[in-house]
Amino acid sequence: MRFLALLLVLLLAGCATGPPVGPPAMSAPDLTGSWTGTWGGGLLTLLVTEQTIGPGESGFVLGPWQVLGERYPTVAGVLTATIKGEHVSTNAEGLLGLSGGAVILTLRARSSAGDQRLTLRLTDRDRLQGAGESQYRWGPQGAAELTRLR
Repeated sequence: MRFLALLLVLLLAGCATGPPVGPPAMSAPDLTGSWTGTWGGGLLTLLVTEQTIGPGESGFVLGPWQVLGERYPTVAGVLTATIKGEHVSTNAEGLLGLSGGAVILTLRARSSAGDQRLTLRLTDRDRLQGAGESQYRWGPQGAAELTRLR
C-alpha cells in the first residue's frame, strides 16, 4: 500500500509544469538559425538547431509512442544568456503553440544552477518578444527580445 501511495505521489509530482502552452501551432514557421537580442538588460542569443514535431508538456509517453496528449512543433538548440556578467550557454528546448492567433515559443533551458524559462511571441517572421525568468535570483529576469540574424 505504501508503494502504491508513493507511486501516486511521484506520478502527480512529475505532472507539474509551468503555465499552459496553448494549442499546438499547426503551421509553425521555421525558426531554425541564429537569434540575438537582450533579456533583462543582458545579452541573449538563441541558436535553434532543430525543429520537429514532438510530445507536449503534458500527456503520457510510453517508450517512443505518445499514448495521450497533443503533439507540438518543437525546437532544440542552445541558449546563451548573461549571468553574473558572464555569457553562459545551455541546451534549450521549446514548444510552439498558439495564443490569440499568434505563434508563441515557450522555451526552457536547464543548467546545473537551475531552470530558465522564456515565453516569446513571434511578432513578425524575424522577431520574438516576451519575458522570462530564471529559477535562481542572479539569473536574467524580465523582458526579452530576439531578432533573427540573416
